[in-house]
Amino acid sequence: MELIVRRGGPEPREERVRVRRLPPGEAGAAGGEGYEVAIGGRTWLIDAAKVRAGLYSLLIGGAQHEVAVRERGQGSYQVSGAWGMESVEVADPLAYLAGQGAGGKAGARRRRVTAYMPGRVVAVLAAEGEAVTAGQGVVVLEAMKMQNEIQAEQDGILARVLVQPGQSVDGGDPLFELE
Repeated sequence: MELIVRRGGPEPREERVRVRRLPPGEAGAAGGEGYEVAIGGRTWLIDAAKVRAGLYSLLIGGAQHEVAVRERGQGSYQVSGAWGMESVEVADPLAYLAGQGAGGKAGARRRRVTAYMPGRVVAVLAAEGEAVTAGQGVVVLEAMKMQNEIQAEQDGILARVLVQPGQSVDGGDPLFELE
């Protein structure tokens, strides 16, 4: 299967990704579901096991990684691990081309960004009505003794800020809306 994966953050990237599920017993499929993933001329064998809803254990090149994945709807995901958190959009090549043909406006709409885990709002970095760019920090959320900058997933206008500093939030609680 071929996919187009777009990652936000301070260094946005877009890659064509090829994923092939490995048959049971083939290298990389030892303890869970095995996959061969090719990105930009490099290929990895990945052993993936679901720990619980939204949490996965990955074995990549002998290194263990825990990754939390939260679906945000319409091919958009929040992915976090030891490196931090990223916003990721996944599309099949035809849907991607259709969006490009429409001037890139196919996904333009109000988008609500929610907390990916319980925590406390430390800071709000942008004001309602302000123009923000994909990857720009909007809210700082402290969770598990770490401060995480929640970033805008797309360019747009910060339509509503739904939290304030000092406020506690649960996973799934709305933080802000983008237009």
